[in-house]
Amino acid sequence: MARLKKRYWIPSLILLIIIIASLSGWRYWLALKDEYNLSIDWQGINIGWDGLSFAELNIAQQSQLSVTASDVKISWSQLSAKNIDIYWQKADFTNTQAVTKIADDQLQQLDQSTFEPLLISTIIAWLPTNINIEHLILHQQDSELFNLKVAVVKNQNTLQLNLASNFQDMATLAADISFNQSNSSVEIENGVLTTSLSYFGIEKGSLTLPFSGVLTDKLFTLKSTDKALVDIEKANFSDDLIIKPLIGKLTLDAALPIPFKANQVNVKSSLTINKFDGIYKASEFKSALGDINLLFNNNQFTVTTSALTIQQVNIGVIFEKVKLAGSYSASLAAPNKGVVKWQLAQAAIFSGSVSLDKGQLNLAKLPQKFNLRLKKVQLKDIFAKYPAEGLAGEGAIDGVLPITLLPSTKKGTALTEVIIKNGQLVTVNEGFLRFENSALQNYAQANPNMKILTDIIKNFHYTKLSGTVNYANEIAKLGLNIQGSNRDVENGKAVNLNINLEENIAKLLISLQLSDQINEPIRKRIEAYLKRKS
Repeated sequence: MARLKKRYWIPSLILLIIIIASLSGWRYWLALKDEYNLSIDWQGINIGWDGLSFAELNIAQQSQLSVTASDVKISWSQLSAKNIDIYWQKADFTNTQAVTKIADDQLQQLDQSTFEPLLISTIIAWLPTNINIEHLILHQQDSELFNLKVAVVKNQNTLQLNLASNFQDMATLAADISFNQSNSSVEIENGVLTTSLSYFGIEKGSLTLPFSGVLTDKLFTLKSTDKALVDIEKANFSDDLIIKPLIGKLTLDAALPIPFKANQVNVKSSLTINKFDGIYKASEFKSALGDINLLFNNNQFTVTTSALTIQQVNIGVIFEKVKLAGSYSASLAAPNKGVVKWQLAQAAIFSGSVSLDKGQLNLAKLPQKFNLRLKKVQLKDIFAKYPAEGLAGEGAIDGVLPITLLPSTKKGTALTEVIIKNGQLVTVNEGFLRFENSALQNYAQANPNMKILTDIIKNFHYTKLSGTVNYANEIAKLGLNIQGSNRDVENGKAVNLNINLEENIAKLLISLQLSDQINEPIRKRIEAYLKRKS
């Protein structure tokens, strides 16, 4: 009989340990339930040697948060569930004073609360070896925010976490989570995020981000362990901006305070662009290359580039080999009123160049002034790109255009408007102009007194060409002074011509774009603009 009793010592001891642990866990649950005002309900409970199982388990906190789990199985070695649905309802407050009081109470609690990493260590220790959840779904109001498949394997004090999206647009996340007792921190290692990037207007894209992180009682840091691969085939970020495509590599280094305070968030990011084409409003840019750095700190952000090259920018006039180096800094409260600085800003145009002297602009303190310089712009390239019947010429032009940025006076347009006062143009050397067509011949026949002039400009060799440029309210006024002669008219007598031209630049650029092979979205935007104007 004594031998028979000894056979039950070990299972009885195990049963006693299970009962004590269960009672201890139940007491912990009751304390947690009272502290956070939780309610629990279940259906189809089953208790056996292999653990607990529930057909359905419900946990709720007042009317805002509820969790419903189905086909739940709990044991020392495993936790599994077919579905866990988390429902979050935004509170509907109609009393402003009540809202203010609740917000103040929550902020005070947040400021006084401290994060305890040891709690994470305790949770890791009590977790079963394997956790499998087929569908972890978060609902807000009537929307399903995400649907994840969760798999966790515990290896001593490390959790191997794997998350995968159950949506058609796949996203996966894998990481090793452990507790470092030497500095009381939670460490995230070997993290890899892979996503199809089908949000925020992105129609087709992908991101692969390797990362690591550390969580302490005061700070959460997250950084990329290698360059993330970014591949966006097409994206409509706004009505103004279309990207097609963007290929590059991204690095990330972020630090978030505990408790969270927005004005203490620090983020550093760098994007190496390998290919970048897109459309901004009615302008198209192609083949952008270079590095762009983003710094976010204390509600301020700074975007910098040491070398950004854009092969082509088409605004109606085509700029090629655009080179930029500079920065833009602003606050989140006023992102359009920052300071732009540049060390380099230049482009090729009509076999010449256009550039800005090194400088800066403070968009919060308009008006602001800067100079645009033209160098060796070729007349023959201008006439070749935008031909007019019977008009030809050769020569190189230099110039300086003093530009002033003013606050825009028109609603629904750009934040600033441009004016040019007394810009100067001058030829580098001698050249010629030839102008002869049927309209000019008819003009000479109708005005005999102008025949000499029309004969002269049929083959006019100039020794000097200079001009003044003024621009405001989309209207450009060009005053030209041309000195030279036609060797075949009046024995090559020297002639001094003064010509005044006026043009609506906005309409000119639109007509130039429509006459060229422009991108279809730009054509539609121009047509919509013209329709609104009419």
